[in-house]
Amino acid sequence: MKPRDFLNFFKTKTGKLVVFGALFAAVLVVFSELRKRHSSSDEGIAIEPLSTNADKPQVVQSVIRPMQIFNPPPPQSPPKSQPAFQSPSATNPASVGPSPQPLPSVVPHQTELLAPISLFADSTAGAPRPKKLSATYAPFGRLIPCETVITVDSSSLQTPVVGLVTENIYYGGRLIIAAGTEVHGMAQTDRQRDRISTSISWKLVWQDGEELNLKAVALDREFDNNTNQSGWAITDGSAGLRGEIIKSDNLADIKLFAATFLSGAANALTEKQETIFGPINSPTLNNAPFQGAQVVLQTYAQQIYDSIQKNGFYVRVPSGKQFYLYVLQTIDRADASFGGAGLVEETDAQPTTSAKR
Repeated sequence: MKPRDFLNFFKTKTGKLVVFGALFAAVLVVFSELRKRHSSSDEGIAIEPLSTNADKPQVVQSVIRPMQIFNPPPPQSPPKSQPAFQSPSATNPASVGPSPQPLPSVVPHQTELLAPISLFADSTAGAPRPKKLSATYAPFGRLIPCETVITVDSSSLQTPVVGLVTENIYYGGRLIIAAGTEVHGMAQTDRQRDRISTSISWKLVWQDGEELNLKAVALDREFDNNTNQSGWAITDGSAGLRGEIIKSDNLADIKLFAATFLSGAANALTEKQETIFGPINSPTLNNAPFQGAQVVLQTYAQQIYDSIQKNGFYVRVPSGKQFYLYVLQTIDRADASFGGAGLVEETDAQPTTSAKR
């Protein structure tokens, strides 16, 4: 084989594969030798275990500090006054023997044991007393049939709801609320569909002038036959006072359509020019009246739309409309009072006495 043929062999695919295999085998051999040397060097390093205090014996030491006993001084008696004439023995200190000095005595420190603080809740103080009902009462959830006296509109003002009780309310064989009793409440400013909602604060006024505050919800009353007012319709007992929807301005929709149409026409007649950001109005004198008309008509259309949403429709409940008052409390006839003043609750006041000397 000639040398040129040998070199040409490595230029072929087979020769290149042979060269790649030889180089790859040489790299593996070199890598294995380096790995063996690295592992042998790691084996020569001795690994010493960490020393902890668990191997050392524990030494218990006691520290004794000198304590000094507290000796309180003896109580000193006040000096007595000497008489004007004393005996010689009394005046001569030599004749009198030395007074014995009291020996110091150790008085142990006495601590007074105090009783622990105990807090007890007084179950009687501040606890509301149970209300005693009178014989003429009605429980929660009574339905009082009523009838409106004045017309009620769903306006922005606070509208009163005045009605009369149409039927006597009995419970336990006793008359609780007589027919003809007045009911007074307030209508809410918001309307829902064809209903007017009311507040839950109501007041009953009897024919003799007695008043009683009441929490109740107004419910609609619908008869199956409106001719003789008999039976119950499907909407009987639904929330709110049902009335008639009245449209304030019949031409408001036509005005809104005309203003919107003219605004769109003014926009279409305005000359435009193409830019990289899209078509814009050309700043020319011919476009000035069209742009002004477009702004004015858009503002006018928005005002008409706001007026339709606010005042375009309202609900009117005529006088003589039947409804219920669903009571949310217990009705006690004894709680009624004249002038709206509630009964003053009696309190258990303990009389106080003063000692004289």
